[in-house]
Amino acid sequence: VSGRLTVACLFTAAGGYMDAFSYLAHGHVFANSQTGNFVFFAVFASGGQWAQAGRHLPPIVAFALGVAIAKLLDVHSSQHPFRAALHCQAFELAILCVLVLVGARMPNASVVPIISFVAALQNTSFDKIGPLSFNSAMTTGNLREATSGLVLWIVGRETAENRRKAISLGLVCCSFLVGAFFGASYTRFHMEHVLVPCVAIVAAGFLLTWRLRRKATVGMLPNMP
Repeated sequence: VSGRLTVACLFTAAGGYMDAFSYLAHGHVFANSQTGNFVFFAVFASGGQWAQAGRHLPPIVAFALGVAIAKLLDVHSSQHPFRAALHCQAFELAILCVLVLVGARMPNASVVPIISFVAALQNTSFDKIGPLSFNSAMTTGNLREATSGLVLWIVGRETAENRRKAISLGLVCCSFLVGAFFGASYTRFHMEHVLVPCVAIVAAGFLLTWRLRRKATVGMLPNMP
């Protein structure tokens, strides 16, 4: 669980970083928070600003496509722990590296959906900390579960389980906040190489996931006589 929590915090920090970057650097459109994109689409559409509303649709479609592909990769991986997660993370890492090199020359309409796509791969392929579900792309659900666990822990119900939930998901929420803070700060002052720290975070998460898979695979091997 501790290894999974570390990976969860890394990818959630990357999620916050990417959302802050896309919002500030690419036309105030969210890459991860599709709730925000739905709201902005509705707000602009209600005022007849269809061009503005339309900017929020490609990330929604790209995110849905990323979820679909991650689920298809996961369909046949029950006997291979973390295989789908590693494939998705490797793809995410490769795409982010490409964006580091050429993203500054690409239009907003291309960059944000690409980030939405890789965020969906990341979020869908790795969404458990032991028995706990979490979300690395957005943090509303994490905050809800962390708060409910904290309240139940305080009142003495299922103390160990709710303490674990409150602490684990509380750390995930803090990771998202830290990632968004540094994503916003770095975007303002280092536009040329703004995604480099995010690539480093994702690379660290990928290596730790690979280590988790290796341990899980060794644990599944039959005992030798």
